[in-house]
Amino acid sequence: MKDLSSPKPAQRLKAGAATIALLSLLTVGMQSLSAMPIQPEASPSAPTLKGQPSSQRPSTTTRLPGSVRTAVLRAHAREFNLPINTLRVVSFSQETWSDGCLGLGKPEESCLTALVNGWRVEVGNNAERWFYRTDRTGSSLRMENSATADALPPAVERKVLATAAKDMGVSVNQLKLTAARSRTWNGCLGVAGPQTICTMIAISGWQAIITAPQQYGVYHLDQTATTIKRNPTTSSKGTIVPSFWQPDSSTVGSDPGDIIFQSKTSGGFAGLSYKTLLMNDGKVMRIDLRNQSSAKPTLIRQLSPQQVQAFVQLLQQNEFSDFSGFNYPTTQGADFFTIALMSPAGEGTQYADMIQAQTPPKLQRIIQAWNRLTSLSRR
Repeated sequence: MKDLSSPKPAQRLKAGAATIALLSLLTVGMQSLSAMPIQPEASPSAPTLKGQPSSQRPSTTTRLPGSVRTAVLRAHAREFNLPINTLRVVSFSQETWSDGCLGLGKPEESCLTALVNGWRVEVGNNAERWFYRTDRTGSSLRMENSATADALPPAVERKVLATAAKDMGVSVNQLKLTAARSRTWNGCLGVAGPQTICTMIAISGWQAIITAPQQYGVYHLDQTATTIKRNPTTSSKGTIVPSFWQPDSSTVGSDPGDIIFQSKTSGGFAGLSYKTLLMNDGKVMRIDLRNQSSAKPTLIRQLSPQQVQAFVQLLQQNEFSDFSGFNYPTTQGADFFTIALMSPAGEGTQYADMIQAQTPPKLQRIIQAWNRLTSLSRR
């Protein structure tokens, strides 16, 4: 995570550009570094069976066969009409698939019931990545869809559960993997304090949420779980366990260049929906989204440059970027508001107002600070 230096206070808000630059650095520090070029890495893992223990083990070769590499790259280049020289194998692991459809059979498809030794291969270019499953030689292969791409391989899941059991002081059978997503990390695997400088390299891996009685842990790991780190900022105690969340287009600000921070609030019996914006000039504005075409922004407060800078510093000190893509829901009651706190680009976290006191401590501090700045009673 990048360090965010504080600019000197200005008497006028001409320092707004500096503030935006600061928050841009904060946003760059978001855990996903998918825009970075990915260097190939050979990372085989122990052979596993999707869904049940393997009684047959593939060969212990430590290299991806050339036939498999070539088959996957050619198939992907043909499917997406891409030059094959723009693609590379980022990582791979030996696997044992549960059937002749490589574990990806469709409901109407008849799959051979037999264990199939093979490979899981990650293909990437400078911006995106995809996962393929193959047999031992690459003569049979299938691309994973978005639902399966974020599923931890069984061998990786076992490793992270074993680590979580030690961290949380419980047995593995008391743990549950509740969510996982693929990530591309920096040299610190996205786990570092605000003042830590991390090597800006791209490491393919995962982010996983593991739950235990009255607590949960958020873990960052590389592709094969050779390195596993617990994120102390997003891990917490309690029964409110987060899930992963992707903001929709209505959540993103229409003109991020003029926005320092924003939130979207919706829900309640009245069905309210509005957006609150902290602007570059220190104005706190509110927009009614129920009639957005005719609604005019309402001025809530005018902040001083010092107040703006203090809030930006608070975001950095409490590692707001660590909460990117998290959702803290509630299943109780109907009269509550769902609030999304976001950077100018729309990256951030979502929570239900009635359980905000049960979110991680650093997120609570950010919520409280934002509520103070945007309160209607302090104009």
